[in-house]
Amino acid sequence: MRITPRSFLPGVSPVLTVLALLVLGNLFVAEHPLAAGTVFKNPDFHYVVDIPVGWEVLEAEQSGFVSFSDPRRLAVLQIITFPGEQFVTALEIDRFIQERFGASGEKASFRFGRDHAVFADYRFVTASRQDQEGIPVRGYMTFIKGDELSFAVMAYTVEDHYEAFQAKLLSALDSFSLSLGTRLEPGPVSAFLTAELGQEEAGLSPDLGEARDSGDPGESTDLVLPSGAVWPLPGDVRSSGLRQAAQVVIEREAMVLSAYAPPEGSALRPGPGLAPPWARAWQRYFRMIYRDTFQRLQVVAEEIFRDLSLQGIARQEMPRHILSWLQGAEYRRTGSLSDLKNPAGVLVSFAGDCDSLGLTFAIILQHLGFEAILMVSREHAHALVGIDMPGEGARFPFEGRDWLVAELTAQVPLGKIAREQADIGGWIGVKLDPTIPW
Repeated sequence: MRITPRSFLPGVSPVLTVLALLVLGNLFVAEHPLAAGTVFKNPDFHYVVDIPVGWEVLEAEQSGFVSFSDPRRLAVLQIITFPGEQFVTALEIDRFIQERFGASGEKASFRFGRDHAVFADYRFVTASRQDQEGIPVRGYMTFIKGDELSFAVMAYTVEDHYEAFQAKLLSALDSFSLSLGTRLEPGPVSAFLTAELGQEEAGLSPDLGEARDSGDPGESTDLVLPSGAVWPLPGDVRSSGLRQAAQVVIEREAMVLSAYAPPEGSALRPGPGLAPPWARAWQRYFRMIYRDTFQRLQVVAEEIFRDLSLQGIARQEMPRHILSWLQGAEYRRTGSLSDLKNPAGVLVSFAGDCDSLGLTFAIILQHLGFEAILMVSREHAHALVGIDMPGEGARFPFEGRDWLVAELTAQVPLGKIAREQADIGGWIGVKLDPTIPW
């Protein structure tokens, strides 16, 4: 069956059209209730998106043409699916979209996984259906040429609102995954950044944000393992360019998160029922960072497993030893908007704070086959990790399981937590990969 994108009338786009929110039925489904309506999977074409909190489905009458929008209908994330044989290269998809939209701007080719892709910053003119007057819009687009399916993933807004929406546009675009199987691989924006900044001498693009993660004191190309052995870090962990790219993603997501700050004087706890937007935005924030970094720590996790195995430590005891090892890291904050160092940077400098060390710990555990969650608290301004494993100590109930609590910034055993932080009502659980069934 040939998939054809919706034909746009000249100057007409859904970007400013107020449409009733569609009931999706079997066309497009929320992947898991934890995501509270932000994680969606297309059942026909299998891609997954994790849209910003508060955004809604704008159009899904055809599963090959799906749109999401912010509540004010000023910004749109649009995904068009094509059969793989329709285009030979991603540049042909780019040319098709340019002609259809009358779009122009800057573009660059890169690799998205195994696929040829194009990243573009384009302007074009659209119109509302009320007056048909031309309205300039601007946004980011990624065109991906696959064997079986190809995609045009586009995030754009009214040009007058471009600066205000820039971080959310990039975040929405970066949330796209080709399938559940690639959900823990970097998104298209991150892949483009990695290609641009992977070389040590490459500079940051001012349009995509700035990062401060180079030149930290104590940086090393080697990692002291739990046994005390010294191991050379792999290139994709120690590369300053790749760490800068990871930090750009974190600072961008911090900008998105800042828009959901609760009102002054509001309750510090989310309360029963559906979590408030600020809590769901926190969950999405950590999901996006976890996804971006997960793959790069696989080799590190494997080396830690080998190191502990050589010491005769059984697999089920490894989380305790890894926790003790990470607790020995220097406590250090970044001072940036996010105040969160990317996990690769944590390992290079062996320093971080509660959430950066917690993310690093959770990623390593997941690679070793242990399911872990992040626990964050606005009330305590702190983060912990919960592990699904046997053992005595404090536990945090979350999604039908009781998670053994791990404190990363104090030398305490697994399961120990400060008395003043023991009330479970002060914590928010974060399932870092919401597509994993429990």
